[in-house]
Parts: sequence; structure tokens; C-alpha cells
Amino acid sequence: MVLTKIVRVTGAILALIVFLGFWYAVAANYDYGALAGNYVLNRDSERCILHLRSDRTFTEELVRSGSVQKAQGTWYRYGESHVSFSPEFLTISGQEVNADSEAHGEFGKTLGFLPYLTLAPLPDGPKFRKKLLR
Repeated sequence: MVLTKIVRVTGAILALIVFLGFWYAVAANYDYGALAGNYVLNRDSERCILHLRSDRTFTEELVRSGSVQKAQGTWYRYGESHVSFSPEFLTISGQEVNADSEAHGEFGKTLGFLPYLTLAPLPDGPKFRKKLLR
């Protein structure tokens, strides 16, 4: 009786350790492959769809007051979770660019595994949510 209880408690502790290890591996992964995907921003009269590829290229479609603009360019990470986009990136209302005219921001993860992108000014700039399904 006591032995089965010890086995159960030990099993539960090992399962928790494995789960936390897996969660940390996902939460700490900010490489290009982990961040690649489709991100969407819906704000006021703007809708922007940003497709980030793991080869460090992006496509962007911005719909503002019924007008559609498209752009293609490159993106690169720096630090753990910061990002900059080439000058082709279409500027969104409320967004700031750096001295090199690059859009920039920071990735974060809700609950450690749902990526989002916040553009400058940080932390209150325009926020993109990653679409989980196509």
C-alpha cells in the first residue's frame, strides 16, 4: 500500500518534470523557425496580415480604409526576442521606425507558447497575433 503510493507520487513528480522541461523548451525558443508563420493585426480601420518565413523573408498585406497595399522584404532577430524589418515594411498607425527607417519590435509568448509581435513603441505599440491555423 505504502509502496504503491510512493510509486504514484514519484511518477507524478517525474511527469511534472518532463512537462516543465517541454514547456521551457517551447517557451525559450525564439529561433526563426519557431517565429515563422502568419500574424494578424486588426485595429480600427486597419487590417494587416504579416507572413514571416523561416528564410528571413516576409510578405505583408495592409488594408487601410478599403485600400490594399502589399510589400515584401526581410526580417532579422537580434537579442533574444527583438526583430527588425527592412524598409519595405508598410507602416501601421501608431508604429515607430528606428533611425535606419526600419520597423522594429519584440516577440513575446502568451503562456509561453502562443507567439505575438509588438511593434515599437514598446510595450504599447501595434500588436500582431500569430494565427495557429491557416
